[in-house]
Amino acid sequence: MKTLDKECIEKILTLNRDDFANLLSALSNEYRLIILSSMLDKPAEFSMLLELTGLSKTALAHHLKNLVENRLLDHLDRGQYQLTTDGSKFLEAMVTVYSHSQKKKEADAQRHAQFLSQRYSKKMKKDKLQVRFERLPPMRVAVFNSGLSKSPEEKTWKKLRAWAEPKGFLANLDEHPIYGFNNPSPSPGKKEYGYELWIKIPPDFQEEGLICKEIPEQLYSVTRCEINDPYKDIPQTWMRLVDWTKRNGKKISSKPCLEKTVSSSDPDDFIMDLYLPIKE
Repeated sequence: MKTLDKECIEKILTLNRDDFANLLSALSNEYRLIILSSMLDKPAEFSMLLELTGLSKTALAHHLKNLVENRLLDHLDRGQYQLTTDGSKFLEAMVTVYSHSQKKKEADAQRHAQFLSQRYSKKMKKDKLQVRFERLPPMRVAVFNSGLSKSPEEKTWKKLRAWAEPKGFLANLDEHPIYGFNNPSPSPGKKEYGYELWIKIPPDFQEEGLICKEIPEQLYSVTRCEINDPYKDIPQTWMRLVDWTKRNGKKISSKPCLEKTVSSSDPDDFIMDLYLPIKE
């Protein structure tokens, strides 16, 4: 039999839904599967099926009749039954689908286990704070500020992206790094605050209406923050960085604490480097 195309399969299924439902129903019984599998190698006698299934004669006869009517079994002479060619192919197809399904479940389980392992490994790395000292050289930056807002980070990022993306600046964050900080900072009892973003631009870059700043050289203690929950991970990492810096005999400067975008491909799982300014 030639392979049917999708259009033909859809047409046959649509026109014969009841028949297909009856065929599948014929197999939705444990005893019928026992009966069919017993005939994979050779025909079976009614008496043998009685012993195999433990059914009454009436119940067994009912199951056999259903399988014969659905062309999964042939009724031979003297109470013998034989698996039809279609019945054999149907069983083979069922086992193949089941096998693929089990392999998929196993693959999914393996991927999930790998994911959990990676997340645990990531957590272990996060638990041990890795800090370095970094001196940022003088740079010229374009400035974008949200103004007061309940979600200033998102608002500022949209402004910066609308300006920088067409220029290709976001394609190379090494050449055009992005730094952000609260400005103005949150006030007790108020939900609105501001957020400011800087993106490094060429020293001679000019554009009408664009706010630019010259940022002087500054030493920082720096750590990486892998973020799954921004409202939890960012403040906790800042507190740990401040504590680490003080315990290592460094004094914190009044300059802005910067959050450098490292990876922002996924809004729910991104990476930043936190820059804590140090007095010299």
